[in-house]
Amino acid sequence: MNTQEVKITYSGADPTAFGVLGLAMICFVASSAKLGFTNPKATALIVVWAALLGGIVQIMAANIDFKKGNVFGGTVLGAYGFFWVGMAFSIATMNGMFGPGMQAAVDPKMLGVVYVGYLIFSLFITVAAFEVNLPFILMLVLIDVLFFSLAAVTFKMGPVDVFAQLAGWSEFTISLVGFYASGAIFFKNFYGREILPLGKPWNIIKKADPIQTQKLKQAV
Repeated sequence: MNTQEVKITYSGADPTAFGVLGLAMICFVASSAKLGFTNPKATALIVVWAALLGGIVQIMAANIDFKKGNVFGGTVLGAYGFFWVGMAFSIATMNGMFGPGMQAAVDPKMLGVVYVGYLIFSLFITVAAFEVNLPFILMLVLIDVLFFSLAAVTFKMGPVDVFAQLAGWSEFTISLVGFYASGAIFFKNFYGREILPLGKPWNIIKKADPIQTQKLKQAV
């Protein structure tokens, strides 16, 4: 069986710094409410920033990464981008934006199911992050902690107050690491060399040889 492979060559700039900035910014805003830096009950503006920075920016960057053949960047930014779009609509629904009927039909435990699902996904991505760089490793490990903590709070498992604080501080730290990663990647692309260290891949799981992979594709 012969298959025809069509490749789309993308000649534009690397969108990773832009996408990671979106993740960092929304985590910065959302954690400010969780930690009490801002009013935890005043969530209206979180809807806006979750949709724009958390959602649209990451999805735009993911689309470009997929065109470039960057599976890791496209998958991570796309998945978390749509997570924040979902969170924006969820918060808007709980705030009554779509009417009292929708607001009354909300079961908060469904968000707990979402957190568990994203935790499972994030654990897989964390394994791959060890083959990227240190900031991504830190961000993914912290994202795992965040989703676990959010699920525990939602389902009222264990010391809820402790998990709530853990969720807030892990999200806040994600934002700080994200700002650093965004700046480091931007500098690297702009200056053509590494200004802020990103660290090297750990090479725990070796990738397949690209030449051998291409031969296998041609043989199909």
